[in-house]
Amino acid sequence: MKYFNMTVVLFLAVLAGCSAPSADITILHWNDFHAHNTTWVPTSYNNDKHAVGGYALFDAYLDSLEKVYPGALRVNAGDDFQGSPMCAVTKGFSQIEILNLVKPDFYTIGNHEFDYSWAHLDSLRLNEAKFGMYAANLIDTETGESATPQFRIFLRKGYRFALIGLTTPYLDELTLPKNLEGIEVADPVETAQNLINTLKTRNIDLFVIVSHIGIENDRKLAEAVPEIDLIIGGHSHTYMREAENVNGVWIVQADDHGRYVGVTKFHVDEGKITTLEMDYVETLVGKLTPSQDVAEVVMNYEAQLVEAMDEVIGTLETPWKRGGAESNLGSWIADAFKEATDTDIAMMNNGGIRKGLNAGKILVRDIWEISPFGNTLVTFEWTGKELIEALDFMAKKGRSMQVSGIDMVLDRNDGLVEAIVNGARIDPEKTYKLCVNNYTASQGEKYFGKNIDPLYETGLIDRDVLIEAVRKNPIINSGIEGRVIIL
Repeated sequence: MKYFNMTVVLFLAVLAGCSAPSADITILHWNDFHAHNTTWVPTSYNNDKHAVGGYALFDAYLDSLEKVYPGALRVNAGDDFQGSPMCAVTKGFSQIEILNLVKPDFYTIGNHEFDYSWAHLDSLRLNEAKFGMYAANLIDTETGESATPQFRIFLRKGYRFALIGLTTPYLDELTLPKNLEGIEVADPVETAQNLINTLKTRNIDLFVIVSHIGIENDRKLAEAVPEIDLIIGGHSHTYMREAENVNGVWIVQADDHGRYVGVTKFHVDEGKITTLEMDYVETLVGKLTPSQDVAEVVMNYEAQLVEAMDEVIGTLETPWKRGGAESNLGSWIADAFKEATDTDIAMMNNGGIRKGLNAGKILVRDIWEISPFGNTLVTFEWTGKELIEALDFMAKKGRSMQVSGIDMVLDRNDGLVEAIVNGARIDPEKTYKLCVNNYTASQGEKYFGKNIDPLYETGLIDRDVLIEAVRKNPIINSGIEGRVIIL
């Protein structure tokens, strides 16, 4: 039987069965902060190039909003880890130390919290974190019980409501297998339904899911479990112009990287949300004074890194953009991998490219933030026949990879139309040498429809290769070359 770790906030003063008056409740929420602990300049929807965020300023905005909405909850929907040198060097400890000062009332564990292994995360959770970390569907494989607390109950304005944490069921596809030793992930729909059924017997008025499963899965969850009142989401980095209502369930999410505080206000009457509104408050630099205690922690870490990280190593003449079937940043990365490993083809997964970059100076820090995972490069060999099969699978499944050494024409319905490797059509009988990072190699079935074996570990760390590539050719002007054409 799974255990339930339940903390009651503001000891219950309302007897079960008594009707509560109508009330207005506010939740301040954020997700996918990705260790953007210092102020930064967004590369999208930012014509005036204004700066935002950083955790000290973000915390100041939370404090300010709590004065406007007394009793508002602070809710984090996961993925605070991974995205800056500070987090990578400290293996997430920096984020725990900062969050201990920010004091989230509820924190759902995201997939990037596992990047330094479950054992490491569990140690941070138990020994360092002064706030609760939740994931109702995370199961200890040895005991079969919940590996973390599943929910927390709050009392606000006469209403009892439960916040339930759910993490993505696709952890095995989102991190290295070794990072998940000792745990497995249960189905979020089944977990939510079973937990709500249990909590109904405890006179809970409202059920709020704090999820790190992505907007599409939030919608599916809402369709499957209509007893949920509100889903506060993360993982898909979704900017929402307004809250969605799916099957009577409200869904909100607050973009990413701390650019905005999500402010979700709802009216409750007779135990039901009757109206709900979600607003974004952009964390503009210069509007508020950053929180001093958080700023001191961030600055102490930055002082240890600044000399090495702020070294200028190159100049970018055109902005690096990421995402899509082909991007100039992705092509540049794949080119660097191909040259470093002397392979016929190199591929880079889109999800591993974590930020774009405006034209201007290139710092060591920028490369760490573009490629923060510290993955290693691996090489392997495929026959032309195997390569064609893999490319056909990728095309039909919509698996976008940034490439070097190959030009492709793809049809999402019919698969691979044509592929040229180093100027010639693929020869089914020829052997080709390929390079990917070790994460992509561990997900061969996902990306290519087949396991990759055997592998040769080069020992090269991806960001080290990229830093060296900038040093070697420091003036960079890259564009879209038509390496991947989708019909």
